[in-house]
Amino acid sequence: MYAIERFESRCKKAIESILKRSVELEVPPPEIGALFALPCHGLSKYPEELAGELASKLESLDIDLVGKIEARGAYVNFFPSGEFYEIVLREILQKGDDYGSGEKKDEVIVIDFSSPNVAKPMSVGHLRSTIIGQSLYNILTFLGYKCIGDNHLGDWGTQFGALLAAFELWGNEEELESDPIRHLFELYVKFHRESEKNERLEELAREKFRLLESGSEREKELWKRFVDLSLREFQRIYDLLGVKFDYVLGESFYYSRAKRLVQRALEQGIAKISKGVVVIPLEEFGLPPLVIQKSDETTLYSTRDLATIEYRLEEFSPSKMIYVVGAEQKLYFKQLFAAARKLGFNCDFVHVDFGLVTIGGEKMSTRRGKVVLLEDLLREAIAKAKQVIEERNPLLQNSDEIAKIVGIGAVIFNDLKGDRIQQVDFDLNRMLNFEGDSCPYVQYAYVRGRSILRTAGVTKVTLESVELLSDYEKKLIELLSFFPRIVKLAAETLKPHYIAQYLLDLAESFNSFYTHCRVIGSPNEATRLAIVSATTHVLKSGLSLLNIRAPEMM
Repeated sequence: MYAIERFESRCKKAIESILKRSVELEVPPPEIGALFALPCHGLSKYPEELAGELASKLESLDIDLVGKIEARGAYVNFFPSGEFYEIVLREILQKGDDYGSGEKKDEVIVIDFSSPNVAKPMSVGHLRSTIIGQSLYNILTFLGYKCIGDNHLGDWGTQFGALLAAFELWGNEEELESDPIRHLFELYVKFHRESEKNERLEELAREKFRLLESGSEREKELWKRFVDLSLREFQRIYDLLGVKFDYVLGESFYYSRAKRLVQRALEQGIAKISKGVVVIPLEEFGLPPLVIQKSDETTLYSTRDLATIEYRLEEFSPSKMIYVVGAEQKLYFKQLFAAARKLGFNCDFVHVDFGLVTIGGEKMSTRRGKVVLLEDLLREAIAKAKQVIEERNPLLQNSDEIAKIVGIGAVIFNDLKGDRIQQVDFDLNRMLNFEGDSCPYVQYAYVRGRSILRTAGVTKVTLESVELLSDYEKKLIELLSFFPRIVKLAAETLKPHYIAQYLLDLAESFNSFYTHCRVIGSPNEATRLAIVSATTHVLKSGLSLLNIRAPEMM
């Protein structure tokens, strides 16, 4: 148990021993200066009187790690002892980049994220699922869970019938080999434009997909080429982002299982035929039925999603499955999870939804060709980062690699710094502002800390004792102590923005400390070097949980 957890736990136990009831503490505003506070509003008709009485009784208990207890209005505020600061610093220096991590657990969690559609370019719209999913994977793994990251590729379905038909009508072998994704994307867009004028094209697409599902060699061979070419393109972008998966299994992997699932659901009376299609009724959940087979007996992505759940349960025995997919799919996932439960698939299913990505406030559409390619955004961010870095530090060595770390980090942090349910828009100038609400601001705080340690000539900081601390030092150590709690909050809510916002606060607090507290050559040099080292560990670890690297120089 970390110092902050011990502090909170012991305060709660002391209060509960007096009140004979359970209570919850809250974190007061920074200007109060306390670590935790007990609001007494719901505990008595006279909360201010109760707060005064409680503070008096609690002061006499000599609670470990608590230095002062005071009543202020209807609140009882708890302040740390001098020992608390020393314990926090020792914890961080001992655990290093693992500070805040949890013990290994038996629980397995499958995280379904990214999941681009084959034969379409990865647009900026794919960034959110990819980055939110990877950060949740990092956070939950850090806390000791066994995580399985699955990139559930969209490599099956009626859209492939459209693509096969489009390639047959307008495809060019040379263009497919030289720039496959661009050519396939142009064909896809053209097909949907032409189908608005010619309804027979949609019929052709359905026939092509029916042939693919029935095992036609010609369609299957061409489809396989599309998949292989797409995977090669996707991997280049994943490498840029530093994203990794344990499994990359497309919808096609589950096709046979999906067909069997439909048959079994009909035999068991869980599904029924309605107007020529097979559905799973969901009236008891207050939801519309889920269609799992079309009238031409082809499967849908709902069928393949149910087959995927069945496979994951058999293969990994997870306690939880997390789906990182946009908020527009809320109804679908309610239906999917309800249908899964009717089929006897027992698991904690969670839809981690998020807001749209817009460019200039406009939603993107692959059908209409309105997209901003993700790779283009990443390359532009890297180029912009290099320009900014060279203006600030023209003599910096290895500027290309540092620009990559800063540029990619800026894109990721911009996506994660706000609550995921909010809409995200892109502004590279704002994202790369070294003085603003940005990743470079956090990264530069880390770089400044590492520079101090290098100048001091220390590689491993040890702590003999903690000297008299200033308010700037106390505030910074208190903030450092909260890191394990913030990581747990991000995991419990599945919202990485808590870590991103914490890192901005930590960088600001460190900059205040740096401005007001001389480190090298000061009487308290040893203690202050320990504070600097501890801060760099937490900044680096926090960025890593967001899948962002911390450069040594900028």
